[in-house]
Amino acid sequence: MSPQVLGEPLGAIAIIILGGLSPFLFAPLATAIWGEPAAKVQRVLNGIAEDISSWLGRFAQGCLLVLAFGMLTTVLLRYIFGESFTRLNEAVMYAHALGFLMAAPVALITNAHVRVDIVYEQVSERTKALLDLIGFCLLLAPVMLLLLIYSGPVVELAWRIGEKSPETDGLPFVFLLKTAMPIFAVTMLMAGVAHAGHAALRWRGLEALDSSSSAHHVGP
Repeated sequence: MSPQVLGEPLGAIAIIILGGLSPFLFAPLATAIWGEPAAKVQRVLNGIAEDISSWLGRFAQGCLLVLAFGMLTTVLLRYIFGESFTRLNEAVMYAHALGFLMAAPVALITNAHVRVDIVYEQVSERTKALLDLIGFCLLLAPVMLLLLIYSGPVVELAWRIGEKSPETDGLPFVFLLKTAMPIFAVTMLMAGVAHAGHAALRWRGLEALDSSSSAHHVGP
């Protein structure tokens, strides 16, 4: 089946999926307000998000390996043999984009992302939990929702026309690369729900009850 045919219902499918999943974005806030009754749902969401992030982490590792070997091959071909292949260069670009986009959710869940503030490390654990929860509600979730909304038409158009590389000898998968934008937004929302959910549990004093989720292995 061609990308043009698949692209026809893409927007409607995305709207249905987003509508079905959107209530779960309120799970961390519900946990912070109602405590243990909402925490049961939150723990299930945490486990699902951590399992998916683990798979994404392995996928990102594979992309970064392709990036490293692709760059090495590109340099050797260019400076030793005087050859250059557009498809190889674009494959390196694809691996770079996908590797970093798919590694972001697992970095958020495992707290491996870089923090640039100087206040966070100076406050109590309960205040840190509250800051994490507020950060998800006011910053991460709105930004990812906007990315999801505005990238949707771009991706749908790319599938409708079967967008390819502007280079005649390039990869014919630009429509797939652009699909990484909404996937990134969805997986970051998923990771954000888990990250904020753990924060809500800590803030409510349910950290001991959530120890099994906190210890859940995430990553390759």
